[in-house]
Amino acid sequence: MQSTLMLLFSASLLIWYFYKRYNLYKNEKKSEDFENRMENLGFTKSIVVFDFLSDFRKRMLIRGRYSHLWRVGIWFDYQKRVVALRTDGNTWKEIIIPFEKIQTVEINGKGYSKIRGAVIGPFINVGLKEISQGLQIRIVTGDMNTGTSSLYLILYDAKTHGGKLSESNDRYKSIEECARSIVDEIENIIRYTG
Repeated sequence: MQSTLMLLFSASLLIWYFYKRYNLYKNEKKSEDFENRMENLGFTKSIVVFDFLSDFRKRMLIRGRYSHLWRVGIWFDYQKRVVALRTDGNTWKEIIIPFEKIQTVEINGKGYSKIRGAVIGPFINVGLKEISQGLQIRIVTGDMNTGTSSLYLILYDAKTHGGKLSESNDRYKSIEECARSIVDEIENIIRYTG
């Protein structure tokens, strides 16, 4: 009886492992297909979180098959004067917005918690740290005929991306730099489209 239960447990674990690997492979394939579609549609420039990560982190993500979560961002077609958004790591359908519909853009942190530090030994003092639960960009679109609506680019979410990050974490700094780059590019579009 006990050996049968162990065998069933082992088989269940093996099935779960292959199911998980298959889904990760499927997501990586979808990510690759998305990138190819953007290129084929004429989007010549992109700003995505993955490109801002360190080379070490990129290698780890590719090896672990989680890079699709970090390929969220914005694609630009300056000839057609449109942008395409991939709003989160599990979305495979782009949202296309004409330049003239973009009204405002801003970076939103999604909740911070503060962690008190402790004194470790006579010389090391770990102070108060801010821990982020997410980082997103809010883009307001619309015009006088349609009114406005908000779209969110979720660049980082603690639940999806494997936990909270401190503001001093290199990965978090990379995400912030990506967010600033997206905001700079969109503000430039707003400035010269109007």
